[in-house]
Amino acid sequence: MSLKTKVLLVFCAVFALLALIFFAVSHVIAGNIAGKLENESIRENVERALQALEREIAALDKSAADWATWDDTYSFVEDRNREYIEKNLVDNVFQILRLNYAVFLNTRGEIVYARGYDPEAGEEIPLPPGIVFTAHNQTGGLKGVVVTPQGPVLVAARPVLKSDGSGPARGTLIFARTFKDKDVKELSEITRLPLSLHPPEAIDFRELKPAGTLKNGEPFYVKIVSPEESAGFAVIKDLQGESALILQANSYRRAAQAFLSARQAFSLFLALAAALCCLLALFWVDRAVLSRLARLTAVVTGIGRSPSPAPGIPPLEGKDELALLSSEISKMLERLEEYQRELGEKEKKCSSLVDNATETIIVVQDGVVTFVNRATLAHTGYTAGELLSRPFLDFIHPEDRESAVQHYRELLEKKSPLYACSFRIFAKDGSVKWMEANSVVIEWEGQPATLHFLTDITPRKILEEELQRLMAEKSLILDSLTEMVAFLDRDMHVIWANRTAGQSVGKNPEELFGAKCHEIWQGKSAPCPRCPVVQAMETGQVCTGEVASQDGRFWSITATPVKDKDGKVIGAVEATLDITERKRYEEQLRFLSLHDSLTGLYNRAFFQEELKRLSGSREYPITILVADLDGLKLVNDTLGHAKGDELLQACAGVLKTSLRRSDIVARIGGDEFAAILPKTGEKTGEDLAQRIRSAIEASNKEHPELPLHFSLGVATCQNAAESLEETFKKADDLMYRNKLQNRASARNQIVGALLAALKEKDYITAGHAARLQEMCLNIELGG
Repeated sequence: MSLKTKVLLVFCAVFALLALIFFAVSHVIAGNIAGKLENESIRENVERALQALEREIAALDKSAADWATWDDTYSFVEDRNREYIEKNLVDNVFQILRLNYAVFLNTRGEIVYARGYDPEAGEEIPLPPGIVFTAHNQTGGLKGVVVTPQGPVLVAARPVLKSDGSGPARGTLIFARTFKDKDVKELSEITRLPLSLHPPEAIDFRELKPAGTLKNGEPFYVKIVSPEESAGFAVIKDLQGESALILQANSYRRAAQAFLSARQAFSLFLALAAALCCLLALFWVDRAVLSRLARLTAVVTGIGRSPSPAPGIPPLEGKDELALLSSEISKMLERLEEYQRELGEKEKKCSSLVDNATETIIVVQDGVVTFVNRATLAHTGYTAGELLSRPFLDFIHPEDRESAVQHYRELLEKKSPLYACSFRIFAKDGSVKWMEANSVVIEWEGQPATLHFLTDITPRKILEEELQRLMAEKSLILDSLTEMVAFLDRDMHVIWANRTAGQSVGKNPEELFGAKCHEIWQGKSAPCPRCPVVQAMETGQVCTGEVASQDGRFWSITATPVKDKDGKVIGAVEATLDITERKRYEEQLRFLSLHDSLTGLYNRAFFQEELKRLSGSREYPITILVADLDGLKLVNDTLGHAKGDELLQACAGVLKTSLRRSDIVARIGGDEFAAILPKTGEKTGEDLAQRIRSAIEASNKEHPELPLHFSLGVATCQNAAESLEETFKKADDLMYRNKLQNRASARNQIVGALLAALKEKDYITAGHAARLQEMCLNIELGG
């Protein structure tokens, strides 16, 4: 094939390659632009569909808000009057508000009224499960989607308040509407998009492509349905934040179709331009290069056939690279003869260096020794005749031959230097020596061979064996420890660990090598705050500390820095002990020291400390509430201490539920309780006392068999000038005054409850008491 033909083919190939690269790059760039435009269009369509759905939910929520902040609704939840239902919850209202379900709950989550109605069919429908329990006790309101067996339901829940928005809330109002296929069609007409809803399990997300996030931060996905149509998908979450529905919005692929048309036109233009450029380039190369190069080739060919060196080459016309090439070829011929002389001298020097090297040098070809230097003869004791033309494996110890052969094969296959290989050889006197071979593939007399540089490492091997023995003894000692012991480098990598450290994570100690300690034992990507190991490396001192892991365990860590001969810290030895049980006992003791074991409230000691602490604080005004449980001794004497304990626990429960989280509630005596109410004025303190009395009445209605009776005293300290101890005493005095006023009534109610309980347990004993009383009266009258 002529050079001209090759140049033509090269130009065609180069232009084709450049066209392909240019086309590929432009295709990728244009494709990315089209893809981004398409993704942006899909994202807008999905958001438009989601906004339409949110408007439906917002309209439902507005209706729920209007009805929930209405005095009539506020009264209805309390008194359940029938007039409210007959006047407001009629069929026409459900049709106007586009409702299917209306539910009224009280504060305990009990259904006051619930109705399900289908305005289209004009019939009652059952209340689907999941709506009431999801929306109950949402103080700020709740709206969204709930998936029921009957299909998706739009739900809006609002707390029932007065018309001016004040409280307290008397319950929760829930409005809900089923979301059917016709509703999806209405959304499609509003958004002018083909929309559909699917359950999560109906969509295989592995077939979808993540395309970014929506304005609400949630991801959306794209799927190419056909060359003309694409679809966007977004997850609609329910009220618990779980995936409830998958929204699909289809779109026409305008950007992709436009890009396809532009690509076809651009491809035709690019092909025509490439053909024209190829012809012009070929014409120029033939004129400026190929014809002159042909003349230069003819002159060089004539010189190569001449038996004697030519004095030089006539230079070509011009001042370009070809003219310079002809001049340089002439100079090269002159230097070539000089290089031949220098090459002979270098060969003599290399031979002298190899023969006088102290390192053993051997060339092996096809497994046979073909060259050795003088140092080889001196180290092994053999003569050159005893080594050359003999298999190299004959001199290697039998136990090391397999590894040496494997090393030799890998060297020939990879044809590149490998790591050093160690093996034992036999000297002529029968002694065994350890040798370390650094090998490389060379060409020897036109064939591949291996060049080996052997170093005697027998003394080093003896030291390594002694070191291994010492390391085995050290590992035996450290593996017997119950503490986890590990050696870490400056980057917190595990260099060595004992058996206990490996067992703590279910691995062998060798498997921990190279891993970071905080990743293994703490499951974190960075060291723990105030890590003793980090502190020991930074300070160069022994550091101790405690660290908590993500699984709830606590560890006591002692870190000892390891330094090199220059005093630089190169790592640390970490000794770790599991102290989880000790911590648990400490927490239990701390809790028992501050709390009453029966009720779980704070004890008297903590109450007194809080009085001292708050006396100098900025929490004024401070209200102190003292409560005494009436009739505890009577209950203990008649029903036993177990019933008395139940009465105390019920008392504590009423106080905890009636007071605020910030209030300090304590049991300061056998039947006496007290509470400190920071930042609470006198009016608020009385309101809280009244709340406690109301809670007692509600508890007694629910548990009449064992009624609660409190004597309450409330006093307020306005500023630090007043003594909290005096305020506490004042509240205690007010409590005793209340106790004296209600003593007879409380005792009568308790005795009545006890007699009722006695009568239920033994009606014969109860009758006997009445007959005995009658007989006593008769005896007294008769006497």
